[in-house]
Amino acid sequence: MRQLYFFLLLTVSSLSAQDFSSVDNTVHSYPKLITAEKLATKIASDFTTDENKIRAVFIWLAKNVTYNLEELYNPKQKRIAFRYRNEAEKQAKIKAIKDNIVRSTLATRKAVCEGYAQTFSKVCTLLNIENEVIKGYVRNSSYDIGKIMNNTNHAWNAVKINNKWQYIDATWAAGAVMNGKWQRNFNNYYFNIPKEKYFFTHYPEDSLWQLRIKRMGIDEYFNQPIYTSSFLKKDYILSKPTSGILKKDANSAIKITLKNIKSNQEIHFGFRGHQYMKQPTVSFKNNAAEITIVPPSNSKEAFLIIDGQVVLEFLII
Repeated sequence: MRQLYFFLLLTVSSLSAQDFSSVDNTVHSYPKLITAEKLATKIASDFTTDENKIRAVFIWLAKNVTYNLEELYNPKQKRIAFRYRNEAEKQAKIKAIKDNIVRSTLATRKAVCEGYAQTFSKVCTLLNIENEVIKGYVRNSSYDIGKIMNNTNHAWNAVKINNKWQYIDATWAAGAVMNGKWQRNFNNYYFNIPKEKYFFTHYPEDSLWQLRIKRMGIDEYFNQPIYTSSFLKKDYILSKPTSGILKKDANSAIKITLKNIKSNQEIHFGFRGHQYMKQPTVSFKNNAAEITIVPPSNSKEAFLIIDGQVVLEFLII
């Protein structure tokens, strides 16, 4: 798409495990139309900790801004060009462009990812919370496996809490495109994306933001399977293959090994162009399931389905 435990004594643990229900309930009463300055003032008045303030910005955006699908498919302006005489003038003009994106996002309550990310950044800055807008790559379906993009296609945010960076994507938290239409469907997973799963979905363009997580080449990122929200929200571990391209063996079968699957869970495969799910052969050993199936000869895309939800997408060769 164009351009997310408690405090106990002095110990702080993960943001994503904290109970933010009181914050969310408070923010739900906020005006639907508001400026960045007034939103920041309201948040600063209602909350004292940076964690709660960040959550408030995230929830307001995810619940009140609609993804602008028309702008995604038919952008009015792909590039913004301007002249400048010195670095100070350059930075001033860049700030003016970003501020205009924020004003438009809040006035229309519509945006592509750039609007979500710049608005999140603007309000956090007004709240004196260190943050950055990250530009990079995301993949949306099995069609994207193995196809390295020439240009970045997404923007999201990093915020510093207790001297550690947390990664937040209000765009993907707000909803998703289903059958060609954007549908609001709040997804809390994208508030403080787990670092161990970060590269399953997001890949920063800037090498500094890559290395703050781990080393991974862009080709490795694009060659991965597609990990859906149904996978990401669970503790599943894909042991093998790590590639998103499944190769048939001598018996024309494909195999994957998945950890943390229970024997009473329903496991199926779906294949592009075929209406019905198919039952694979599943064997369990040492908390891992080896899943084997012979795909239809003409199918090039496979979908692993657990308990009725697609969890992984692959290409087949």
